[in-house]
Amino acid sequence: MNNLKSILSQISDTLQDLPNCHHLEEFVGEFYSIWLKLGNFVQQSLFEAKIEEKEAQYSHPRTKREKRYYTPLGEMVLVRRAYETRDGIKVKVDEELGLPKDKWLPMVLELACALGVSSEFPNSHSLFQKWTKLNLTQKTLANQVEKVGNQLQSHPKKEEKFNQSNYRFRALFN
Repeated sequence: MNNLKSILSQISDTLQDLPNCHHLEEFVGEFYSIWLKLGNFVQQSLFEAKIEEKEAQYSHPRTKREKRYYTPLGEMVLVRRAYETRDGIKVKVDEELGLPKDKWLPMVLELACALGVSSEFPNSHSLFQKWTKLNLTQKTLANQVEKVGNQLQSHPKKEEKFNQSNYRFRALFN
């Protein structure tokens, strides 16, 4: 319940801080930037609540571990607890909540690749950062686009799935 109150408070504060712009383009640009930050806060808060709910079922955590994910709303940092198991130290909620091992979510990879193949890389990089608020180097973005391209070339059947799926990149990682 505290999580929900925090989210509602953040939304209320955001609505109070909306820019007083005199031009539509300026207003939309400011609103978009604020909305991305708010959206990222909300998605992170909601998912942290899910993690805490699951972890309440377990006892004796050994340590906390941080995991970063690149989402369409920016970088999301989740803190999870690791537990001692017979197989060694394990973060139980990773499997239970379907947290991917890779920090690049398929939707973000799709955007990166679409931009990377349709424009010169400096322009692609600039647009990617503007649209996602992810502060990545041009080289990091280029490496991901190249990696996906190489995977598609080496697995022709996965390219078929790539063209058919809503989340086309999920096929690469299953």
